[in-house]
Amino acid sequence: MTYRYGPVVCGVDGSPASLGALRWAADEACRCTRMLLVVTVLAGDDADGDIAARAAAEAGRWRVGTAVTAETHRGEPAEVLRSLAGGARLVVVGGRGSGPADERPMGSVSQALGARADAPVLIVHAAERWAAPDATLPRTAPVVTGFDGSDSGHRALRLAFEEAAARGVRLAVIQAWPHPHLWHPGSARGGDLGPQQHAVREALARATARWRADFPMVDVEVRSEPGEAVHALVVASQWAGLLVVGTRCPGDHVPPAGASVAQRVLEYAACPVLIAHGQVAAATPHAAA
Repeated sequence: MTYRYGPVVCGVDGSPASLGALRWAADEACRCTRMLLVVTVLAGDDADGDIAARAAAEAGRWRVGTAVTAETHRGEPAEVLRSLAGGARLVVVGGRGSGPADERPMGSVSQALGARADAPVLIVHAAERWAAPDATLPRTAPVVTGFDGSDSGHRALRLAFEEAAARGVRLAVIQAWPHPHLWHPGSARGGDLGPQQHAVREALARATARWRADFPMVDVEVRSEPGEAVHALVVASQWAGLLVVGTRCPGDHVPPAGASVAQRVLEYAACPVLIAHGQVAAATPHAAA
């Protein structure tokens, strides 16, 4: 994320899930040599003002040499973190948990930041998986992003290339497309998908060409998936280390194919989701004209 030079901001509340998200935040701060800002937001008469300081000390032990600082605020957590996002490189929060309540809606803070922020937001679902001192973050799983030709798709594509390059992993770029004769159980086999798949892959090759040139070290796979974008990305999240998605921003010339795709993916993705908020659009067709 070379377009931002502020700190990596992580919201914590003392829970195992927030400590797991903090581990991801510390890893990002170390990778991009940025300060890590650990933030706790207290509501009402909450008295424990040392949550952020304790978490910051823990993060400093995980990533020796990374500059870590702590802040405690009072107010509404989503609004405080959103205000800090304006000068941040990245904001990291925990999402929904794991276990019997897996299917409940994700937390209100991650949901609010997922919808709107002035910096990219990393939402770490079931983050308690990485709260233990000996927990190991995914190191070799690929980065995956969806692409639909919109401004938000181009923002996500650029961010996905940067993340894959920084992590030294493969990048998979997926474009889903509707097909009127998809096969369903009990039905006759659908029509020939070959020509349409070829056309989509050609479009993906053109869209990724700019970033392939800028990031020649990244191994890129383009995939055309007949069907719904949400389904394709949620399935991919089962084998991805990180899923990058875009959302519409003010000033976009080309809207996303489905405005609710990012929010629906956030609800069901199995891996952490990075939302490409706050990026300057790049390499879009209208910008190149």
